[in-house]
Amino acid sequence: MKIKIKQAEYQLYQKSGSAPGWLLLHGFMGSHADFEPLIPELPGAVAAPDLLGHGKTTSALPVADFTIEQQADQLAALIQQHLRAPLIVWGYSMGGRLALALALRHPKLIKYLILESSTAGINDSQQRLLRRNHDAQLAWQLRHCGLESFVNKWEELPLFASQKKLPAAQQQFIRQQRLQQDPEGLAKSLLAMGTGSMPNYWPALSQLHCPVLLLTGALDFKFQKLTAKMAADLPQVKRYVVPAAGHNIHLENWPAIRQLFMREGLL
Repeated sequence: MKIKIKQAEYQLYQKSGSAPGWLLLHGFMGSHADFEPLIPELPGAVAAPDLLGHGKTTSALPVADFTIEQQADQLAALIQQHLRAPLIVWGYSMGGRLALALALRHPKLIKYLILESSTAGINDSQQRLLRRNHDAQLAWQLRHCGLESFVNKWEELPLFASQKKLPAAQQQFIRQQRLQQDPEGLAKSLLAMGTGSMPNYWPALSQLHCPVLLLTGALDFKFQKLTAKMAADLPQVKRYVVPAAGHNIHLENWPAIRQLFMREGLL
């Protein structure tokens, strides 16, 4: 169903059930469909929105509406109006950064936070500026070089190398997800809530008092370092390196996550 929060319209996919509920937040160039095969296995109510600029959401809003702070506040309004808080919030990559912003800005809405292959931003101001410039270049490519060309280059990033070992059907699903996006929506997402544009949340990690589960793939060396650094700053945290998985752990090794969730009492 479509839900309008302020000026933003979200496409929300739900499964009914008893509390505690789940809120699932996808990554860049994804949609609610990233989690669709897993939703039947999650207990309780499950909500999976298409985030702004992705899936079936509009890309016509001004760039300012795409900031991570704005989207966190919009998700908070969505939770308060349509879901039952506090929730288990599970965010992947970009969705993990948004989940972290939501937990810091609206802590009473969060029962448990799962951050998959995510980060707290960039601590160094010069590195943050370089990343903003890089994301601006990517946004320009989306607007001027075509989506397929952008996707072809994106799929060659070392971060996604492990996905080339997935079954052909899974690889095709991931590629179709990317090719079905709106380039303008993706460009605005990069400009407003890319890692260089989001606030530096590293100093705020010590203020986050809900339980946090950090997931990183054994083949994703960059995010192993980032999540290890995050774990050192979070008051209530467990960190797991998931075997036989790269950046997109829930697609590459869902059985391992299922077992982990069972041990943690989430399933």
